[in-house]
Amino acid sequence: MKTLVKTSLKLLFRTKVFWFFLVITPILSTIILKNKFDSSAAYTDKSSEDIIELDDSADKVAYFGGQGEYMVKVYDAAGSEYSEYFLNKLSHCGLFRVCRVKLDGPATDAFLKERNRADGFEDRMGAALYLSPEFDRAVKEGRLHEALTVFILSEDERNAILENEIGEQLLRLGTLDSLEHADDMLPKKTVISLAGKDERSLSEQQINQKTQIGYAFAFMTLGFVFCGIFVAHVSIKEQKNGVYTRIALTGTGTLKYFASKFVVTLCVAVMNTFVMAICSLFLNMDDLGMSRVQFLLMIFLLGVIFSSLSMLLGILLGDVMSANVAAFTVWCMSALFSGLYFPLKDTSAGIRFISSLMPQKWFLEGTEMIFVRDNRVYFMLLCITLAYMLVILSLGGLGLKMRRTDEWGDS
Repeated sequence: MKTLVKTSLKLLFRTKVFWFFLVITPILSTIILKNKFDSSAAYTDKSSEDIIELDDSADKVAYFGGQGEYMVKVYDAAGSEYSEYFLNKLSHCGLFRVCRVKLDGPATDAFLKERNRADGFEDRMGAALYLSPEFDRAVKEGRLHEALTVFILSEDERNAILENEIGEQLLRLGTLDSLEHADDMLPKKTVISLAGKDERSLSEQQINQKTQIGYAFAFMTLGFVFCGIFVAHVSIKEQKNGVYTRIALTGTGTLKYFASKFVVTLCVAVMNTFVMAICSLFLNMDDLGMSRVQFLLMIFLLGVIFSSLSMLLGILLGDVMSANVAAFTVWCMSALFSGLYFPLKDTSAGIRFISSLMPQKWFLEGTEMIFVRDNRVYFMLLCITLAYMLVILSLGGLGLKMRRTDEWGDS
């Protein structure tokens, strides 16, 4: 066994492309983890009725309306208690999703014209509102047309409902002497979420951290898959060149031979994790929301799964080109259906079922559990890894038995 492992590693180290995937994918993952970007829009809980604050007037609101909400973009130049109250009432009525941009001063006609053009052609929303700096005084004096301007940007049938709601809220504001106790006489509304009660509540920062780690998983998975496939290349060449036959003549059984290949894939996973550990020294782990040990543990376990899977898949196919295509397909499809690139909670039940079969999906779940300090994550990750390894070994053993005896011998 020891000789077989050493020989396979020597052949593996002579492959230049192997070193490329061994080194480059951790570096790419590190670059992804060091870059800061805001992806919380795609993962924000769509059931929330709070006002969504936009950083810039050019920010698009379409990302916040994935379930067909009526989107309202507000250019708020008032910034007063009355405007805040008005927008909150509009947002909490249950029909509209309000996204606000706070302006430092009054907007010019040219600015509003340009923004309406962009909002109408480059974004997706039902209407845009402009709240003037004189909002409070204009509402109290009944000059509603000077308090705000409504720009209808769609042919949605809910436009009339929006206009009626705006009119009612403005009239109500005009009759109030003070906002204190304004809602005391109104019935209280309680929102109870029946779906997703067991979902973890993550902050915006944690959502961004989870997304970054997901992208890092995607690159690391690519490295693990192809490093594992190079182990399969060694076995394929040994079979083609008659090396396996000579090994069998020494009395080495088929089971022992393939067990040595799994040991090699384990060594490859350790090497990949070690390179990632070196790269992680350039990261601030506080920005990832977890310790370095936790991050590397997930990387290692994910590597064991995908290195073994790609290695066994390549051996069963028995052809270098077919093995490469299969490895790339495994990487693409698993990353796509696991939710590494975009959320899948609003997809069909069939897609969600496929997602539950992908290892990366469960490692993203583990990431969330680490964020919320759930210590069950370690047991869960170990069980997931063990389960996938049992499935891989079982299907692999069955596949090897079905191969022709003159190719791999009697397994």
